[in-house]
Amino acid sequence: MGKMVIRYKIFPTDIDVNLKTIYDEIKQKLGNKAEVGQFKTEPIAFGLSALILDIRVDDNINIDEIESIFKESKNVSEFEAVASTKV
Repeated sequence: MGKMVIRYKIFPTDIDVNLKTIYDEIKQKLGNKAEVGQFKTEPIAFGLSALILDIRVDDNINIDEIESIFKESKNVSEFEAVASTKV
């Protein structure tokens, strides 16, 4: 069984949402399902920034399970997987 890293771009619902709050919430909810790397921010437009987050998982995990955690967050408006690689 191998591992893979998936990079997500996560958009907050509003410019006033603290991206660290989203990061902490995702990290807590993922628990032992995945390893969450450090995050960085990427300016989008008009004061809005996105959270760039690397998630390390087993390569046989159901990705929908991980992404449903993003969808459950009231501070996340949308997200997209921007890259993935086996490690």
